[in-house]
Amino acid sequence: MLLPEDLGTQQSSVMGPRMFEKWIAPAYQRLIEPCRKAGTLIHMHSDGYIMDIVDQLLSCGIDIINPQDLVNGIDDIRENLKGRVCIDLDIDRQRIIPYGTRREICELIEEEVRKLGSPRGGLMMIAGIYPPTPPENIDALCAAMEQFRTYWFDGRAC
Repeated sequence: MLLPEDLGTQQSSVMGPRMFEKWIAPAYQRLIEPCRKAGTLIHMHSDGYIMDIVDQLLSCGIDIINPQDLVNGIDDIRENLKGRVCIDLDIDRQRIIPYGTRREICELIEEEVRKLGSPRGGLMMIAGIYPPTPPENIDALCAAMEQFRTYWFDGRAC
């Protein structure tokens, strides 16, 4: 089941942990409970910064979470989510992918795979492509994703 929300702005969540716990968590729990009983995985999407409410989100029963990479910070995502939930990483669409160089795009994907991936899985990646992203940057993104797609399984991660 997909819960598509935009709970964050570019700098913070739209509400703090206490307000989320009081107003939103009970509704999520009511939505999620029958799905969990039926064995359904719960996928949560949110644009914006959500690191200050991830504990509350996960306590609702989220299996897969889709945070934006640079808005939330790759290191903060690693610290708060890696090993706790499957990360469906929303790759930058605001700075590096549309405006970066081929090298910057490759370095971003490599950093994300190295820091957020694991041999046991838990990392998926999604890339939304929006104007003014040039075709050569799309090619660079695809090449980088292909280059690092087996990183945790081909011996490079040792």
